[in-house]
Amino acid sequence: AYAAMQRPFEQSPSTAGVVRLRIIATNDFHGALDPVIDDGGAARGGASAMAAAVERDARECPRPCATLLVDAGDLFQGSAASNLSFGRPVVSLYDDLGYAATAAGNHEFDWGTDTLRARVREARFAILGANVLASDGQRLSWLRADTIVERGGVRVGIIGVIGPETYTSIIPDQVRDVRFTDPAPVIDSLTRALRASGARIVIVLAHSGAFCSRGGSSGCHGEIIDLAGRLSEHVDAIVSGHTHSLVDTRVHGVPIVQARSSGRAVAVVDLALPPGGGAATVLAQRVDDVTPGGAYADAGADSIVRAADARVAGLEQRPVARLAEALPRDGTQYPLGNLIADAQRWAGKADVAAVNNGGIRQNLAAGVVTWGELFAVQPFDNALQRFTVPGSALRAYLEHLVDGSGPPRTHVSGVTITYDSLRAPGHRITAVRLATGGELRDDGRYTIVLNDFMATGRDGLELASAAAGRETLASSDLDALTSYLSSRPQPVAVPHDHRIIAASQ
Repeated sequence: AYAAMQRPFEQSPSTAGVVRLRIIATNDFHGALDPVIDDGGAARGGASAMAAAVERDARECPRPCATLLVDAGDLFQGSAASNLSFGRPVVSLYDDLGYAATAAGNHEFDWGTDTLRARVREARFAILGANVLASDGQRLSWLRADTIVERGGVRVGIIGVIGPETYTSIIPDQVRDVRFTDPAPVIDSLTRALRASGARIVIVLAHSGAFCSRGGSSGCHGEIIDLAGRLSEHVDAIVSGHTHSLVDTRVHGVPIVQARSSGRAVAVVDLALPPGGGAATVLAQRVDDVTPGGAYADAGADSIVRAADARVAGLEQRPVARLAEALPRDGTQYPLGNLIADAQRWAGKADVAAVNNGGIRQNLAAGVVTWGELFAVQPFDNALQRFTVPGSALRAYLEHLVDGSGPPRTHVSGVTITYDSLRAPGHRITAVRLATGGELRDDGRYTIVLNDFMATGRDGLELASAAAGRETLASSDLDALTSYLSSRPQPVAVPHDHRIIAASQ
């Protein structure tokens, strides 16, 4: 196992001091103990494949070499095997693999701070949140800001931070007792303190992401790029997360890596340390896609996965329906999103439903689909709420869906929206046709179903303030999807219709 390989290497007089420190990094594992389905319908990632890749990268590091395994957050939330045990199997997995530290991601707060505190106590690795404070602005007693570990005789300082955008990516009630501050000054302050405490290397684990052009090295933009550009103190490497993207770039000479998600890739940064002291230099960096069937096996990881799967096998393996074709998340508008929106409108017996793309977490393969596979698509167990609203308020809400700088990242059911992105915000919609065939009337009254995450967001709160009625449905988003699919003629037909249409299309 990788954990057993983290011993200081033997040094000869000619190689006194660490020549190479290899940082092996993952992010956004999301409880993916088993492989997930990629856009092409193939199984990728998962604990066993990720463990094999980590062990390969550790074994193949040119000697003399010390290795450090870290993660940039969102460990637990995403699969039945993990969620139904509130992330405990992932803690066991990361302990087995020998992680030194992880950042706390936004989804670490999905079950509230009490559950996160329990996972922090159980983990042998450090879970870090340097810019997560109590609501009164004081440091949290149970969440560490940083840690120092020793690898190959060298002290390595590790700082963990989370992006301030966490406020918009989690239900507000779950983080009512904490707040998230600007990470840049926090990192600068801790970097100085860690170096004063003898850390020769300082790395940052940041649950804050970016998007880059193909290859991950150029055209990068996003929170982590902005954050790296604002740091005053030099850090040696940044491990990024949150956007589930490929990032393999540098800002001011500092390597920044992000390795997709769900164990589908592993990042490597090699630092050179001259004997006798001096600053580290970057030897190499890369992000490797993980392929099934690695050369090395981790018996501990496999045992943890088997035990976690066995606990939920009765639920996970229950067949729900048959799909006529595969449903990948391709682009920003796709049939899977339409299907989920249809299910929620059906469950709420509503005129309209809207679903945020961020809540659609996995693809589905064609053929028999199980409850466990549907759980992975919608793992957050969001409650559904139905609003009764005037047509003018519904139109204003739909305007918000097309007001962004890019293509809309929401799916709808019950309406077809035509919009012109060149028009002024708030006036972009040119037509809204209902499923009944008529146009939306401002003086009419309509029902719309949203999940509780959308309902508590800025746009949802505006809609709620205008609502004549609001009720929480008995069905969660997952309940709605499973019931809807099982009620359809089999195999379930896929809704390919376009529902949010740019005027230029």
